Amino acid sequence: MSRIALLTDSGADIPSHLLKRYHITLLPLLVHFGDEDAPDNFADRDIFWRRVAAGGVPRTAAPAPAVFAQAFEQALADADEALIVTLTSRHSSTWQNVTLAAKNFDGRIHVFDSWALSVGQSLIVLQAADLIAQGWDAPAILDRLQDARSRLHFYIYLNSLDAIQHGGRIALAMNAVKRMSSILSIRIILGMKEGELKLTGAVRSPQKGIQFIVRAIEGKQAEAVAIAHTRAPDLADRLAALTASALHFPQNDILFTEAGAVLGTHGGPRAFGVALIESAARR
Repeated sequence: MSRIALLTDSGADIPSHLLKRYHITLLPLLVHFGDEDAPDNFADRDIFWRRVAAGGVPRTAAPAPAVFAQAFEQALADADEALIVTLTSRHSSTWQNVTLAAKNFDGRIHVFDSWALSVGQSLIVLQAADLIAQGWDAPAILDRLQDARSRLHFYIYLNSLDAIQHGGRIALAMNAVKRMSSILSIRIILGMKEGELKLTGAVRSPQKGIQFIVRAIEGKQAEAVAIAHTRAPDLADRLAALTASALHFPQNDILFTEAGAVLGTHGGPRAFGVALIESAARR
């Protein structure tokens, strides 16, 4: 049986205990604060938010292909093949740089575009981890991930439009959001369609945002659910309880985490979102 190493980038929000359990290598993207370039090593979320509170305006970027190539060399020292699940290619050059780096490894590196970010990406990564643990080969895993990706739903509430307007490549695709930016009392809900963020709704409060998201997912049968937030545990807890009820899904089985620098950069504080993989039998 071929040994497959699993990697992802820090666009995914995966708790450290799951990274350790499944031996997942998390590759940091770059975070820019002004002229300072640093890897996304903000495992302590407080450090990132202190930088923001001090007036730092973060932006994210993908590392160069050479950085990924070095990570692949390290992964293949202990494995026959490697699978890397990336942040959506629609809003990041990560997939492109990873693909360029993988070309030098004679087919031993398998690259999968999650078409997601944050906990949406996390659910795809964790499905890959489970399949690797079961002994699936790389082609079969990629087929299953493609199917799971087609059943992935992701919604995120933004409490402010400020961050997404200066956050980088995500902002370039959000013209509809920019047109609404002058309406200060409006908060927005974004969804994902084939890896691209789309304006899904507009609400006037976090509570209305929770209600909107719950209505969007109500009645679905889910095989995996995850919730992330940026400095909003109270709102995320409420969303988790209502999500569990709406989906008839055990709340203790929901992956719950505070998001890292990628969602923090583009979503700003007090954002929250839910991702789920819908059961194949109910589509």
